[in-house]
Amino acid sequence: MVCDRFKTPAWVDTHPEGIPNLKKGTLFTAAIHIFCGIVGAGVLALPRSLGWLGWVAGPILIIVFYLVSLLSSWLLADCYEVEGVENGRYHDIVKHIMGIRYAYGVSVFQMLNIVLIDIAYTITAAKAMVTLANTACGWQGIDSGDCFNTSWIMTVIFGAVQIVSSLVPNLESAWWVSFIGVITSLFYSSVALALGLKSASNRLGTVGGIPANHVNKAFEILNALGAIGFAYSFSSILVEIQDTLRQPPKAAKTMSKATNVAVTASFAFYFVVAIGGYASLGNDVPSYILGGLQGPEWVIFVANLCVLLHMWSAYQIYAHPMFDTLESHVKAFKLRQAKAKGDAELPAKVEELKRMSLAARQGSAAGTKTMDATAPAAPPAATPLRRLSRVSAMAGEKLQRLSQNAAMYRVSTGFADTSVPSNDDHFVLPWWQRLITRGIYVVLTTLIAAIMPFFGAMAGLVGALAFFPLTVFFPFRCWRTVYKPTGWFNYMLYVIEFGMALVCVAATIASFRNIIVSWSTFKIFEGAGTL
Repeated sequence: MVCDRFKTPAWVDTHPEGIPNLKKGTLFTAAIHIFCGIVGAGVLALPRSLGWLGWVAGPILIIVFYLVSLLSSWLLADCYEVEGVENGRYHDIVKHIMGIRYAYGVSVFQMLNIVLIDIAYTITAAKAMVTLANTACGWQGIDSGDCFNTSWIMTVIFGAVQIVSSLVPNLESAWWVSFIGVITSLFYSSVALALGLKSASNRLGTVGGIPANHVNKAFEILNALGAIGFAYSFSSILVEIQDTLRQPPKAAKTMSKATNVAVTASFAFYFVVAIGGYASLGNDVPSYILGGLQGPEWVIFVANLCVLLHMWSAYQIYAHPMFDTLESHVKAFKLRQAKAKGDAELPAKVEELKRMSLAARQGSAAGTKTMDATAPAAPPAATPLRRLSRVSAMAGEKLQRLSQNAAMYRVSTGFADTSVPSNDDHFVLPWWQRLITRGIYVVLTTLIAAIMPFFGAMAGLVGALAFFPLTVFFPFRCWRTVYKPTGWFNYMLYVIEFGMALVCVAATIASFRNIIVSWSTFKIFEGAGTL
């Protein structure tokens, strides 16, 4: 692998071909998952970020963030298996290598990232709905003052749809949600790419970027860095994707190749969209690029419709790990109550699910031995690991799960109560209890999005808060702790870590400042303000 030459000479890989398993993931599925996890709403803010940075600093910094993200992906892939133990979740890696306190830290940032991304997706959906309404009103000859296009109303409508959609027990019950997200994100990103390149011959934009007074310019540049970080905020899903890979070959080797392909392809996509958008619109480029590009109205209409559909599906994909976390504690509370009252039905159901889960793990182990009798056996420490395999509550009926057939991955926050089966195991609350727990979360994110519908500033905030801890700090520290590098490579890691820490702290301050400034002139019920 790429970083092997920098590891301490004392390090020995006890499983050079990985611990054999019967998983379905391949180089192709991993690359597709990573690419689709990266390309999304972040691309819509990149041309504006490039606009604030200008023609010199903008492209350079997009390249810098790409290289840092690629390096981080390599390091994180190397930490999946340590001392014969496979850790199938990001927080499990941090807990195994750095300890429980750091694991709590990564879980906090993962949950914060989920909440902020869902808020950003709600804002983006409302912006797409406003654009759709304006286009439709234009087709019908309706005056803009009479058009049904108020931002906060669109936000509330989107939130109401999410409450209804959230009643789906788990994403396995709606596998098509991910499929819709993939198709729609690729379509609107491709439209942004094509329309930007079509008008790139305008050759607009300047070396210094969008003009502003010194204070505003400085804060907007820092917010732009956060928005670039938002475009590359995919580290929280890498370990889960790697956990779907079949071994042999070693998962870390496959994952390194997959990240090379997917992250580089995503970077090329992002880079061309940013360059084309800024060259087309110059210093007037909006924070939501589809709101400024010129092209056939029906193409832009369909692209915005795809944005809306993608935000709907992406919201669900990010929200379900939060739903699982919240509801696990409710289920654990109900289990404790049942035991206290002497009710044996619920505890028996939980124990049956645990028994089937254990049987599934033992069955996988037996299958592994049959598959490759000559492969080195995993050390005893790897045997009791949970989360590496799940079993459906209907496993006795041989239900083939989507994750088994399509190598789908599952994200975990790290704060779920593991004493009870998860929603993915078909152990779910009644619909009215799901409506309450999930409704509270959706109402919270919708309320914040309605009060602060500033897409560019929110994208910058998400990237600024999440990029350093999840993409730089934890992967770098975990890899350094395990492999103890020396020489110039070790010093380079420290320099990157320190530099990105300063950038993300400054970008966080700038994003908060931009939100406050925008909020000071925003009138909710008039839909005014800078989106």
